[in-house]
Amino acid sequence: MSENKLKNINLVIFDLDGTLIDSNGANNQLDIEMLHYLGENEMNNEQIVEERTLFFKRQNDKEKDIYMNYCRYLKEKYKSKLSVEEILQYRRELSKELSKNIKFKPNADKVIKYLKKQNFLLALATVSRRETINIYTSENRYIKNKCNFNKFFDLILTKDDVNFKKPHPEIYNKIIAELNIKDLSKCIVVEDSLSGVMAAKRANLKVIVIYDKYSDKDRKKIDKLADYKVKDFKELIKLFKS
Repeated sequence: MSENKLKNINLVIFDLDGTLIDSNGANNQLDIEMLHYLGENEMNNEQIVEERTLFFKRQNDKEKDIYMNYCRYLKEKYKSKLSVEEILQYRRELSKELSKNIKFKPNADKVIKYLKKQNFLLALATVSRRETINIYTSENRYIKNKCNFNKFFDLILTKDDVNFKKPHPEIYNKIIAELNIKDLSKCIVVEDSLSGVMAAKRANLKVIVIYDKYSDKDRKKIDKLADYKVKDFKELIKLFKS
């Protein structure tokens, strides 16, 4: 990505999970713990994660809370005496505790601070709930004290702000509209996952893919769609500084 291609960029939109923060592994562990709580004792951890991933892929873009459907599926599978709502609440309580200890990926905070200092508009487009973002900004000492989202981002949109989940482009289209961006060539998205990259491309935005090992299963498809690829935030900041 040459200086010529970067010089007109004034809005950078970041994905969150797997991009800025190292949360995908924690989310996997969360669902592993939940299934063990419900009585799973045959599948190994990789099989649990794979089954969950396949379930999510079968959900349509209109489903705002795919975990409600997932918990309904788990209740039936394990013949749990807990209600769907109780299973979902148990997962959310686990998620709250894990969210307090999630950390930035190496140098991610430095990139955010650098771009803000250079007067870029910054937006966050996340499939996380607003409740989770609030934990990051008020209870997670690794995030709130290092690079608080509320201080550095001009706009934060969560799954609670949209009707469709990624790979639907709604969240990106909404950011463009709310920030009144008329020229899409002035925007660029930083994503890690296939669904995120697809959402950005469907919104007619250029995408920088930053490597995350949990997306390796979709690597060929991701690489085909990506406009630019970087292995980490050191590479990303060099691009903006070049």
